[in-house]
Amino acid sequence: MISRRSVLTGTAAVLGAMASGPLGSLPAAGAAAAAGSAYAFTDRMRQAYRGVGVEFRPEVRWWLAEGLNTDATLRANVKQIADLGFGAAEFLAMPEEGADDKTYGWGSDEWTHDSRLVIEEATARGLGFSLTSGTHWATANLPDTYTWDGATFDYDNKAASKELDYATVLLQSGEAFEGALPRAVKPKQSADSKENVFEGVVAAKITKPRKDSGQTPGYGQGTGTGELDFGSLTDLSDKVVRDNDTYSLKWTAPDDGQYALFVYWMHGTGETFEPSTSKNYTINYVDRYGIDALKDYWEANVLTPELKETMRHNGRGEIYMDSLELASYGAAGVLWGHHFKDEFRTRRGYDVTPYLPVVSWDKTRHDSDAPPEFDYAVARDADTVRVQKIRNDVNQTFSELYEENVLKPLQAWLHGLGMKLRAEPSYGMVYEISTPAKYLDGVETETFAQNGDLDVYRGMLGSAHMYGRPFSSETGAVGGRNYYYDMDYWTRIAYLQFAGGVNRTVFHGYSAIEGSEADTHWPGHEGMYSFFSERFGGRQPASMMYPEWTKMLGRIQKVLRQGKPRRDLAILRTDNAFISYGQPRANTPAENSYFMNDKPYFWRDLTLQHAGYTYDYFSPQLLEDEANVRWTRDELQSDGPGYQAVILYQDSLELAAAKRLLAIAKGGLPVLFVNNTSEIRSHEGPEITYEKAASTTRFVQDSEEELGKVVARIKTLRNVAEVERAGDALAALKKLGVEPRVAYTAPNDTIMTISRLDEKANVLYTFAYNFKFEKNKGKDATTFTLSMAGRGKPHTIDVWTGAVDPVGTYDIRGGHTHVELSLKPGEAAVITLDLKDRAPRTHAVATTADRVIEDGARLSVLATRDGTYTTTLSDGRTARSRVRVPDPIPLERWDITVQDWNEGDRKVNTETKFGHETKEVYYTTKKTDLSFPDSRLTPWKDLPATDTQLSQLAGDKPSMAHVSGLGTYETTFQLPRNWNPNNGAYLRIGSTNGDQARILVNGRQAPGLDLRALQVDISQLLRRGEENTIKIVIATTLTNRLLQRGYETQGGTQDYGLTGDVSIVPYTVVDVSGN
Repeated sequence: MISRRSVLTGTAAVLGAMASGPLGSLPAAGAAAAAGSAYAFTDRMRQAYRGVGVEFRPEVRWWLAEGLNTDATLRANVKQIADLGFGAAEFLAMPEEGADDKTYGWGSDEWTHDSRLVIEEATARGLGFSLTSGTHWATANLPDTYTWDGATFDYDNKAASKELDYATVLLQSGEAFEGALPRAVKPKQSADSKENVFEGVVAAKITKPRKDSGQTPGYGQGTGTGELDFGSLTDLSDKVVRDNDTYSLKWTAPDDGQYALFVYWMHGTGETFEPSTSKNYTINYVDRYGIDALKDYWEANVLTPELKETMRHNGRGEIYMDSLELASYGAAGVLWGHHFKDEFRTRRGYDVTPYLPVVSWDKTRHDSDAPPEFDYAVARDADTVRVQKIRNDVNQTFSELYEENVLKPLQAWLHGLGMKLRAEPSYGMVYEISTPAKYLDGVETETFAQNGDLDVYRGMLGSAHMYGRPFSSETGAVGGRNYYYDMDYWTRIAYLQFAGGVNRTVFHGYSAIEGSEADTHWPGHEGMYSFFSERFGGRQPASMMYPEWTKMLGRIQKVLRQGKPRRDLAILRTDNAFISYGQPRANTPAENSYFMNDKPYFWRDLTLQHAGYTYDYFSPQLLEDEANVRWTRDELQSDGPGYQAVILYQDSLELAAAKRLLAIAKGGLPVLFVNNTSEIRSHEGPEITYEKAASTTRFVQDSEEELGKVVARIKTLRNVAEVERAGDALAALKKLGVEPRVAYTAPNDTIMTISRLDEKANVLYTFAYNFKFEKNKGKDATTFTLSMAGRGKPHTIDVWTGAVDPVGTYDIRGGHTHVELSLKPGEAAVITLDLKDRAPRTHAVATTADRVIEDGARLSVLATRDGTYTTTLSDGRTARSRVRVPDPIPLERWDITVQDWNEGDRKVNTETKFGHETKEVYYTTKKTDLSFPDSRLTPWKDLPATDTQLSQLAGDKPSMAHVSGLGTYETTFQLPRNWNPNNGAYLRIGSTNGDQARILVNGRQAPGLDLRALQVDISQLLRRGEENTIKIVIATTLTNRLLQRGYETQGGTQDYGLTGDVSIVPYTVVDVSGN
């Protein structure tokens, strides 16, 4: 759980009424002063975390039924999103069966009106909003009803997405070619396009042909990977004669073997997305034209002066760009641009044309299941090295153009509108993963593409930290599991991501229950493809729990946005093929990831992680950004993550970055070179091995000799070390004086931490999580000690209530504050360190009781069992406390009411505007109560329903195993006669089977229940000398009912309800007297 320290607030009156006085070793004045200081900090922190601003709340992705919904429905759903406690909505158009796309699709009057209305309503309710950069989510795109630069916006418009295509002409030894060069056979997506821009013709000797290549008609590229003689690559473009649209060549192949002519053409990709009033074509991501067209469209068709003013007033508006789902369909598998070759020559210093045969590959967009398959390889190892550098140059050029021609101008335009740009950058394409962050206002990952794998998250987190950007996550898309996961699962996934650096959660997703007749069924309109989870809305029984739950998550996100991140190590790695999708089925979803199985992708040795070191990955190229990168002898990026050392392990390094690293190392920052390492770059391919770190250049124009000299100079410095294997890195770092800021006193393989430092308030925040929540579910808690750099007074934040209380037992030694925690799998804790209180008064360092409570100058122990307990104080004294505790009170019999949720009545809403009537339908939820008085706790499926009760349920063979909904449990008890002001009590629950619970004691709500702790302090709600009533409400998933209805899901029937032993567990608080 998030460690609940509610005893101080829950038993404040009890503690105040104790007869025994404060610890005798503290003078009264000193005790009062110390208590005053402690109270000032806790009061300030309690005030800060009692409430949670809407800007810290988790958000939702909202799938709209094109522009079909009525205004009343849109307003009601914006209100619902706000009422459920979400802080913002990113909304987009999804295809809607039965809706006329010309009337309701993206670009229509209906869609534009609805977009404006949602923004206005969100602004009125204090919510943020995000818009896609086109219809659907996959790309930025525009409709072909739009005219830009005098031309229809279709595949032929220069602002639309372009690709490189080619035809292959095979020539035998000495054979001549004379005539018109063949054009590539266009794929069906662009078959009707007129555009065919000649990009060049290259000849090469073929040592191994591709299967079926060069055959007529069509001169196809073939399949598989062929082989060519690298030295024979010859650009023949200057020998081509143009006559209007005909390009002719006269050339004879040498007589030493088979040759090929590769004839290159550029045309539109024809990639489209729906729903649209016509066809929405993906914009050009290579040339600047694409973003210019997009801006012009929005300015002309969407952004009225009134809407611009609303956006500025909102202050939290964004355009968000999802994962890059760009596609090409032609032979080369490469996106292209009108100016790519010129840009390449300017940036890389040579012409790319002769090398196009070794650049083309099987497909534009790559998942991580298998390594890419290039059309042609080369035979000699020396040539292979050269080819890889050429490919690196190509990838680097694409990366730079993506950043400079897409992200940079888009961000600048949005800033002028008072908006920001958030994106899931690069992955799926060859763009470098970390460099785009410079031109983003928010960096986003996702649990689907990255599988919630924290080692992969590090690959994006580094750039977010280097540029001070929020790190968000599209959270919750799991195939085949819609309506399946319970609230315990969503909580653990959110916590997992927090431990991985995420401080902004965007749940996937939300939709209104209203939609078209053809596409709407109970429990509601889906919006997103129904195969994918989830629908966080009022259709879910658990929605009654959302306001408290989102507030809890918001508190953690608030913590994780305070001050600046504190990280230990910057591990440099360039990545143009970032891990996305393609995870083995046995390792999905997130709870089964490689990371959960101690199998990192990149830095493979876990010794550093198990010692407490935190580390991020980013490209060495970020070091070249002189305007944004700062360092001292102790930290890289001191106003941000403050990395204490830099590690290099990949064998290649950019020369410019090496020179920058030399300057950093000369400044005194520790640098460590690690040899003989490996990486996982694809799930079905071989591991990539690196023999010697930073031993070769990445780019063609970089001098190997110069790089060697720079690296050699770095290695001569006293603050630089080199080791021959990753397992030696820990000892090397310690020898360099680099220790974790938050260390484990013993190696630990189940805990992850992330820390933030608020320098203004002088507070260090640490979030600790027992992250193997499913793999180790049901196992014992992990007890560990955090050693936090700095002397200060530790406190805990109860994220369910906002209570901030001093930690009862801790130790300060060697400039570190030591706090012991015990967390079950899936539990987390937030620790704050008041660094202003560097010399805390006498306190407890250990106890044999359940815990120590510190209330100003007073120390007390809490115990749930009779006994004599020993408490050790920071001044070396010990105290023994004899405690008597009332017996636990088992709660064995309950009045149970199960409320079954199922399809109700069909409803129709209509609206007339823009000269037509719109109709939407939805279904109410029929709720049927079934009572089971004076029952023992058992899963719902085993409750003894009568035939009469079962007859109220739906289905051919109605059963309690089909029921989903709410369960209400009520019982009464009395406190024992010997109950006194020193007593309090927990409610301890056996299991809720993963479903969230709301607890009321005597009609008053108890603090939120963490489903891994399953214990809550109810002391303040109890009545002595009279009957106490406990009411527990359980909200389930809809899985069981939907399975009965034939809904498509991969999950089986779930156990619902309160089960196991439930009891009142009394405790006694007694004062500690020093001996």
